[in-house]
Amino acid sequence: MKTEEMQQKWSLLSAEIISGMAEWRIQHPRASFREIEAEVDQRLSVLRAKMLSDTAILSSQTELADENSPHLCASCGGELARKGKKKRKLQTRGGQEVELVREYGVCKRCGQGLFPPR
Repeated sequence: MKTEEMQQKWSLLSAEIISGMAEWRIQHPRASFREIEAEVDQRLSVLRAKMLSDTAILSSQTELADENSPHLCASCGGELARKGKKKRKLQTRGGQEVELVREYGVCKRCGQGLFPPR
């Protein structure tokens, strides 16, 4: 995904969140400040998770180094063997689940598994 496409998707999602929040407020005219804050936080956490996921996937660090420059194990310094792409699910501070697809490697020496760090 290109940066321009990513920004356009974020803009569309942002507009949906703003519109949805305005509609929510009409439906909840007596909501307290804390209730409004909780709703805003919940809706913004969706945008935040999307931005985190998209930005992480664009990182050049989602792949292990090529054969000319092997990636090394953080535990023992051994060379990592490529094990293909794997999905990894992470939880954001906003409580949203983000799924990243990244290359996975296993240390040839100690067996430690590793997703690229970024």
